[in-house]
Amino acid sequence: MCSLERIPAPVYEYNSHGRDILAVPSDSLNGRSIIYYIDNLSSDENQYLLYKITNNMEEAYLVETVKDTSALYSPIIKVSSPPPSFLKTSKVSTPNRYTGVGLRDLRSLSKLVAFRTIYEESTIPLFLSSNQSVEESSKAPSEDKATYILGTPMSTFDSVETNYFYYVTMSKTIDKCFLKFSIHKSNDPSFSNHIDEHGFIYLKIIQLDGVHPLLKV
Repeated sequence: MCSLERIPAPVYEYNSHGRDILAVPSDSLNGRSIIYYIDNLSSDENQYLLYKITNNMEEAYLVETVKDTSALYSPIIKVSSPPPSFLKTSKVSTPNRYTGVGLRDLRSLSKLVAFRTIYEESTIPLFLSSNQSVEESSKAPSEDKATYILGTPMSTFDSVETNYFYYVTMSKTIDKCFLKFSIHKSNDPSFSNHIDEHGFIYLKIIQLDGVHPLLKV
């Protein structure tokens, strides 16, 4: 979550059901916080999450102090009593899911997110997850079947009652960290591990573990 951010969000550390959690609140859905997390990872005495790109490779690890001026740092906030919104619920009801909006191609998704990023001057991440309909199928997925979903939640209509998730389906996973797109060139969007080419907008890709629990397509 640190990449492309001018000021990285704090990382909250707490214990839930005996597991160490590192979490970042990133969105809200019908008044409920959406928390992205990893578990079974303790910061111990470390106070920061360091993030940087070196030789087109992302690096992220926990450190005690801020020393590297070329890196981004998220402070680790150690929480003794997490609020209920930080804890997993046993079931997600239908009203607490995104309404999926399937897009025709990757260019449409890129334009939608890129223009919002430009004019709101805020970083909008793309989330990569498994396709739930494929995982629920008893048959092994074929190579040309849409086994992955790439998209993001976004409000583009004057509606407070519906939360939309715009996405494209993909037959193969993505081994790159960013989606590169230009509004001035006719080139198709492409995936990349570096963000140093001029004239492009870079959208970060966050890989989820399995299906997106709040999206039904």
